[in-house]
Amino acid sequence: MGDRRIHLIAPAASCRPFFAAIGVGSAGGLIELVQAAVGPRFRVTGDESLIDAEEKEHTGGRSDDRRRAEDIESALADSGVAAVVALRGGAWLTRILPRIDFSVLDRRGGPVAVFGFSELTTLVNIVGGRGYGLGIYDMGPAFLTYGLNRHASLAAMTSGGGGASGKGWMLERLRPEFTAFFQDVVAIIEGRGTRRSITARLVGGELPPRSEGMFVGGNLTVLSTLLGSPYATYVDPAGRWLLLEDFNDKIERIDRFLAHLTLAGWWERCAGLLLGDFHKGYDDQASEVQALLPYHLPETRSLPVLVTADVGHVWPMAPLPLHRMLSIECREGVAYSIAWPAGDLGCV
Repeated sequence: MGDRRIHLIAPAASCRPFFAAIGVGSAGGLIELVQAAVGPRFRVTGDESLIDAEEKEHTGGRSDDRRRAEDIESALADSGVAAVVALRGGAWLTRILPRIDFSVLDRRGGPVAVFGFSELTTLVNIVGGRGYGLGIYDMGPAFLTYGLNRHASLAAMTSGGGGASGKGWMLERLRPEFTAFFQDVVAIIEGRGTRRSITARLVGGELPPRSEGMFVGGNLTVLSTLLGSPYATYVDPAGRWLLLEDFNDKIERIDRFLAHLTLAGWWERCAGLLLGDFHKGYDDQASEVQALLPYHLPETRSLPVLVTADVGHVWPMAPLPLHRMLSIECREGVAYSIAWPAGDLGCV
C-alpha cells in the first residue's frame, strides 16, 4: 500500500442513501470499495462516523459542524494526503467555512487536490486559490445515482420508451462508473490527465482559434454566498473566465442570482463566461438561461460566452481545474475544447 493518501470527506448532505445503491452496508464498506478502485498506490482514508452521519433537514441538517471542519482542515494540513474527494454535495457545508483554517495549505510539503462540486463550490474555489491547493470542479461520486438515472431516463423518453428503465440502467452501471471515477482521480493527481474532456459551443462574443484562460466559479446559487464575504477574492472573476451551472431552480431565481453578479460588476471584470448545464427535472433550461444574458451582460463589450453540457449536475461530467491556466482551442466552427497539459496538475 502506498504511503500517499486519498481522503474521503462527507461534509455536506448525508451519504447514507448511497450505501444501498452501491451495495455496501456501511461507511467502512464504501471506503473499501474506493480502495479497490484506487489500487495499491494510494491508501484510502475517511472518518466513518462523518460518512455515515444522519441528515435531519428540519433541525439544522447536520449537528457535527466542528468535526466536519476539523476533518477538512486536518486533511488539507497533512502533506501525506494527495487528494481530498467529497463524496457528494447537497447542503450544510457553506456555514462551516469560518471554522476551517485554510492557511494550513500554505505550510504543506506539496500540493493537494480537492475534488467536489455543487455545495462544494466554495471549498474548491478557496483551496484552488491558495498555495499548494488544487481545486478540481468535479462531481461527487454519490451523484452518480442521480446522474445515471436521469441520463438513462432522458434517453428512454427520447426514443419513446418512457423513463421507467432509468433506475435499472443506473444500478447496472453504478459500480463500473464509480470505479472509473476514482481511477480518473488517480490519473489526475499522478499527472496523467483525464479520460473526460470538455467541449463547448461559442454562442456570444468572439474567441481566437487558440487562447488560454483561468476559470473560477461553479454552482450559481452556492457561488453567490461568497460575494461580500472574506472569501470573495477566491471567486473574483477579474481577468478570469466565470463558470456557472445550477439545477432544479426556477428561471426567475436564476435571473435574481445573475442580477446579484450584475450589481457586483462581475461582467465588466471577467474574461469570459462558461455556462454549464442548467436543468429542472427532465427539462433542459439552457435556452432560457441564455435568454437572460442580454439583460445582464454589458452592451459596451463583446464578452465571449461558451456553453457546455459537460459540466454541471449531469452525467457524464468532465472535471474543470480552477485557478489554473487552461487552453481554449477551436475544434471546428464554433466548437471549442477546454483542456490542460496532463503533467501540469500532478500532486505526486
